[in-house]
Amino acid sequence: MSLFCLALAILVVTLVATRLHSIDLSSMLLGIALATFCVVLFFLSRSLLLLREQQQQTASALDTTEASLLESEERFRQMADNIQEIFWMIDAETKETLYVNPAYETITGRARASLREDPLSYQEIIHPDDRVQVLLKLEEATRTGDFDERFRIVSPSGEARWVWVRGFPVRDGKGRIRRLVGTALDITVQKRAEEEVARNLSLAESAWSEADAMRKATLALTQDLRMDNVLDTLLQSLLELVPYESAQILLVESDSRLFLARQAPRSDESTPTAGYPLTLDAASFPLIQRVLVSPNGIFLPDTRQEPEWHALKGSSQLRSWLGVPLTASHQILGLLSLGHSAPARFTQEHLRLAKTLAIPAAAAIQNARLYECAKIYGSELEKRTSDLQEIQSALQRFQSGRPS
Repeated sequence: MSLFCLALAILVVTLVATRLHSIDLSSMLLGIALATFCVVLFFLSRSLLLLREQQQQTASALDTTEASLLESEERFRQMADNIQEIFWMIDAETKETLYVNPAYETITGRARASLREDPLSYQEIIHPDDRVQVLLKLEEATRTGDFDERFRIVSPSGEARWVWVRGFPVRDGKGRIRRLVGTALDITVQKRAEEEVARNLSLAESAWSEADAMRKATLALTQDLRMDNVLDTLLQSLLELVPYESAQILLVESDSRLFLARQAPRSDESTPTAGYPLTLDAASFPLIQRVLVSPNGIFLPDTRQEPEWHALKGSSQLRSWLGVPLTASHQILGLLSLGHSAPARFTQEHLRLAKTLAIPAAAAIQNARLYECAKIYGSELEKRTSDLQEIQSALQRFQSGRPS
């Protein structure tokens, strides 16, 4: 537009000059045309130069941007290659793997090439017990965009490891989730430490409960020295430690004979020993005889697998059984017999608990016997003292009634 205005101005000036000075119009027009051409050529050259400079600046900016992008991508790959977590990217629609960093091989024990051959093969490394839940959560994440799960994976050697996987959405211009990207951290050491802490806490709670039960049992066994109370307390305390269905306290009557002092559950009061013999010969029951001579006690996971098992009368239905001797002052007082109708209900731990409780129980039984003996001696002494006093009174009356 500026060139057109300039040419129009030159033309007007030329017409005025030819009229004023009588100059040949054709010669003037030719000169003007040449001048105009030179001016136009100058401006065109200048415009082309400016355009070229702009093109060079644009190309330089593009080169800089591309270099920056390449540098950023290289930095990302270097970071991803050296970090200990797995960087992963999957397609939100097909769930196929688009990218994983080398940490995938270190943590899973599998090559990244396997994902290129089968982009869904990452699903196979999830532990079978966790796979369904994890895949359902992943399917949900393709709609919500959030994925945060801790689960187990299985290495080619069969070793189970724990990972903490988090994912985030990558959306397109319309807000639709196109990809999920995230990290996976190996937390096996942390998980094992948590399990160890939980196990130790459980052991501590179990030990505290055992100590508390033993304290209460010992206190209860020493609060009342009457034999009936001691035996009932012993059976109740045992039930809190060992899950028995039936229990018997057998006390020594002579060298090889035992009598049933107490049982649980209690039989009909009118026939307190119904279903069980009042006395038995240990020689007829090899396992009971072994308990009486062994300080360790015996437990049978399944009585049907034990050739020496002879059930007491009324206890043929027992499948699990354990026996513990009652020993005080190096003397065998009797034994505890515990049973259950289901097999494998007792363990070595139950045997240990029963043996631990048998120590204060035997002492309480011995003290109850001494208490009963003391009561008998006291009653006898009181009776003899009363007889002696009566004799003395009669003698005094006799002497006072004699004539001088």
